[in-house]
Formats: sequence, C-alpha cells, structure tokens
Amino acid sequence: MKGLGVAIGKIVNISCKITGKGGTSLPGKIALMTDKDIIKKLLSSLEKNKVIVTGTNGKTTTSGLVAHLLSFSGMKVVHNKEGANMRTGIATSLVKNSNLMGYLKKDAAIFEVDEANLGLLVDEINPNIVIVTNFFRDQLDRFGEIDLIVDKVAKALSRLQKDSIVLLNADDPFASSLGDTLRSKVMYYGIEEEVESIKSFSFEQKFCPVCGTKYEYKKIYYGHLGDYYCPKCGKKRPDPDFKASGIILSEENGIKFKISYKNKNFTVKSGLIGLYNVYNLLAAVSAGILLGLEDSVILRAVETYNPIEGRLQKIQWKDKKAIINLVKNPVGLESTLNMLLQFEKPLNLLIIINDNYADGRDVSWLWDANLEEFLSKANVNYAVASGLRGEEVALRLKYAGFDSKKIKVIPLEEAVKEIFNVTDKEIIAILPNYTALQELTKYLKSQGAL
Repeated sequence: MKGLGVAIGKIVNISCKITGKGGTSLPGKIALMTDKDIIKKLLSSLEKNKVIVTGTNGKTTTSGLVAHLLSFSGMKVVHNKEGANMRTGIATSLVKNSNLMGYLKKDAAIFEVDEANLGLLVDEINPNIVIVTNFFRDQLDRFGEIDLIVDKVAKALSRLQKDSIVLLNADDPFASSLGDTLRSKVMYYGIEEEVESIKSFSFEQKFCPVCGTKYEYKKIYYGHLGDYYCPKCGKKRPDPDFKASGIILSEENGIKFKISYKNKNFTVKSGLIGLYNVYNLLAAVSAGILLGLEDSVILRAVETYNPIEGRLQKIQWKDKKAIINLVKNPVGLESTLNMLLQFEKPLNLLIIINDNYADGRDVSWLWDANLEEFLSKANVNYAVASGLRGEEVALRLKYAGFDSKKIKVIPLEEAVKEIFNVTDKEIIAILPNYTALQELTKYLKSQGAL
C-alpha cells in the first residue's frame, strides 16, 4: 500500500510540473488519501536526525539552516524547503524523496511545521528534536489568539517520547512556558545583549503562570521577546543553555555574534541580516550541536548558507539592488523594519499585501505595526503599494506620516517596474505577504531577475 501511495503521489507530482501548478501539497494530499499512514511508514527507517521547527516567525529560515548544516556535513536530507508546512506538504516532500518502492534513502529529515498542524504530525514524525521559535499574533481568523495556539502546541509536545529534546526560545515567555510541564528533555536558547529596536505597538503582555501577575522586563529585544520576570513570585526567564552575545549587525557584512554552550565558545558569522536572524541562527546552530555535528562544520556551513526564496533574498535587476522579505504579521513587519534601519543608504519601499485564504483575510495587523517610528528614523524616498489590499497599505503609510504624494497604488507587475524605474541610488525593499510573494517570484523569474 505504501508503494502504491508513493507511486500515485509521484504521478500527481509529474502532472503538476507539466501543468505548471507547483505541486507542493497536492501529491501528498492524494498519497494520504491512498494511504493515511504514509508519512509514518516512509519515516519508519529513519530513527535519528529528525527535526521539527514550529512557531510563528522564523520557521522557514531556521529549518532551512538546520537542513543546510546536515547537508554540509555530508548527510542526505529530506526537507520541505518549499515551505508547505501542513500535513499534505510534509507528505509531498516525502513522496518526492522516496523511490518507487516507497523507501526513503535519507540520513535526516527536517520539517517546518505549521503550529496548528503540530498535533497531527508529532506522532507520525516522532522527532528527535522540536524547535519552537516564538509565538505572535498571526492570522487571527484562522488561529485565534496566542493562548489558543500555545495550548495546542503544548498538547502536541506532551505526546513526544521522553528521549526527544524540545528546544525553546527562552526570550519568548509564551514559548518558554511550554517547558514547565513537559516530560521530554527541555533546553533553551536566548540572547544576552543590549539591543535597540523599534518599540512594538503589538506587544503581547504575558502573565506569570504561577501567580497571574504581569511580567515585567529588564530588556526587550523586539515584540515581547526579552528578559522578563514576575515581580511578585520571582518566576523569570529561564537561563538559556545556548547564549548569543557580542552581536554585530551590518548591512554589508551580515551578522556576527558569539555562542556559548557549556564549555563551548565560538563566533558565528553569516551573510544574513537583522536581529531576528540572530534567533534563527542561534536555534539552528544549537540544534546542530545537539545533533552531534562538529563545531567547525557548523561554522563553515552557516557562512555558506543562502536564504530561502523570499526570506531576505537579495536580487539585482536593471543594475539596481533589492531585498525581498516575507511579512505576514505585525511583529514580523516590525522586525523587517528594524533590519532596514541598519542600512545607511536611503530606501524605496514596495509593499504587496493580498488577503487570500493562505494570507489570512484579516489584514488589520498592518495597523498594529509601528510604521510611525520606522518612518521617523529611516530615509524613505518613495513607496509603492500593491496587491489586493494595496489601497489599505497606502492608507496605512499615509496615517503613519509618509507623504501621500510619494505613494503610488498600482498592480503588481507595474509596481515592480515602477519601483525599479524610480530608484537611483536607493536600496529597494520589497515586502510581500504569502500569496503576493508567489506572484512576485513568478513575475521576477519571467523577467530573468531570479
């Protein structure tokens, strides 16, 4: 039955390629209809090196980094690198990487998993390590408030094997609270540094799970991530096992910081940019250490990592430079804006927002991001708003204090041409959400820009 499911899935995958449909989820969906246990069966031969990455922001980059570390070390890796992170997407990646007899000849499996789907996949994947990046408000029409999704993740993690490791972001009180009741081994990663960032409009207040008092903060890195404590009972941010310090952020040189773990101390260098990528790098390197990779291999791999499509992707078109970064919630947008503040050159913005089902119908999160502070500090010369909700993007920019005479609202293809045509020496920042990124990528490929 397993072989039949794989064979049918592969036929569907070929059909998707012929018709240009992409095929990131449909082959797996059909394979699961043929054999509901196909994920578990295809992974049955793999006992170790199975990693799940979940959370609101950073899943794609962190899972991509872990997959790259393992590949760089010489392992054969299956990874849902296209970002299809629900059950059908996981099944698709396995079908594509199995032979016709249904055998998965891989040494490791790394999966980005949607938070709401974790409960469906924990038992099937039986991971050795689960990384939880953070929790922010995201697609409220699908997920609901943070507490609901954290509770779902907690219930999923409670079913892990005792020898599994759960690697939690110590700086996020929502993520770190998961470690209070788990029977699996729990470890933490976090930042030990003074870092300045935009004050978030969408700060999520967390209450102490012991006494119900509001947490207070010694430091805030971004959003609600930082060094927090309860002023009443003393419960506080857990001391990270993996610590990042000495952080240097640069537009030209990327990221440099020190990692300490037990008796290990070494310096990580990466071409990635932005404080939030310090978290992604720290989580991935921590996982690499726990998976037994050599330190020298990890460090060389990190330096050679190239971002996944749409995640701080750098392109050059018409002799002009642009950075593309997915934005999908207020803190993700603020994190990107923080990164752009590192640039010394002036900026031109292209923001493309759709409200298709995959994006979440509710785009009110645009008003929860602190565009006001960013625009007061950044040197933005021109802005183009596009997508199904381009008008709302333009309105948000206007109310944030940006000169409405310097804003245009035009369809995507015209918008891309416009932002490149008006740009002289500025850096172009293109910020799409999910389906807008797909449309943008398709157009740029048709123009030879990707």
